[in-house]
Amino acid sequence: MPSTPSPPPDKPSSSSARTRFGARFRALSPVVQATILAIVAMMVFSVVPPSVRALSDTMSSWQIVFIRTLFGTVGIGAYLAWAGLYELKTRQFGIHFIRSTLNFVGMVMWFWALGIVELAKGIAIHFTMPLFITLFAMMFLGEKVGPRRLGAMLVGFAGIMIILRPGMIEIGLPELAILSSAALYGGAVILLKVVVREETPLAVTFYTNLLIGLWCLVPTFLYWAPVGLSDIMPILGIGTCGLFAPFLVAVALKKADASLIGAFDFLRLPFTAAFGFALFGEVPDEFVWAGAGVIFISTYYIARREARLSGKATQASDAHK
Repeated sequence: MPSTPSPPPDKPSSSSARTRFGARFRALSPVVQATILAIVAMMVFSVVPPSVRALSDTMSSWQIVFIRTLFGTVGIGAYLAWAGLYELKTRQFGIHFIRSTLNFVGMVMWFWALGIVELAKGIAIHFTMPLFITLFAMMFLGEKVGPRRLGAMLVGFAGIMIILRPGMIEIGLPELAILSSAALYGGAVILLKVVVREETPLAVTFYTNLLIGLWCLVPTFLYWAPVGLSDIMPILGIGTCGLFAPFLVAVALKKADASLIGAFDFLRLPFTAAFGFALFGEVPDEFVWAGAGVIFISTYYIARREARLSGKATQASDAHK
């Protein structure tokens, strides 16, 4: 009598595969985990600019910003409704309002410009935001900036000149809009340093998305463009990637120093350039890469130095306790 063939071994389920992957990931050192998360976050961030460009053919920047903040408001609001709305208590609504206004104007300018300039060039110019943060911290928070950080700031602005090449090529409104957007975002970060002293990052993010969405409500209604099937993927790209990329960065920052995570921010340039080439046939020139490299070196130096000085200040404070 022929033997009954044994059944084939069960294929591992997707849940068990995810469990094994999670266990292997947790077994890695915190720095390696943070590195992986930061790289993935930069890839996810890089989906937003080409998505904005794709929608800019038919939609106004008001509507695109409204869609972006709608995802953030609903997503975070749903989580807070489940976890507890107590996190939304605030005594700093005025600062939230000012921050959201700066973010609103900066985001509208940023999204409008992304519909016009090369994506890689836009990202490169926007790398100047840390320089504005340092400048505004010195002006409004009274932070002392030594000659080394001041020199690094000057190097960073030299990088801007390499990209823009004033006098050699025409500098248009889109480039100025991106630079202004970086400055407005920098001002919003300065206010963030104030507001997070008493409130959670989740609440701050919720109020920012909610208030920006309210700012966009009237112009979006007046200039509303119908949403077609071809818009679904870019909308999902803006909404989901814009929501989860900051979350990945936040998790990475819990596992490693900010100076390490900040070093990976430069990856947004090649990732975005790859999207620009694949989707729109854009090829950034050598001045964009050179200027972006100079800006990155200056901002990375500033981040490293601030982290070092902050560490020394913490050690000195602990020693006096």
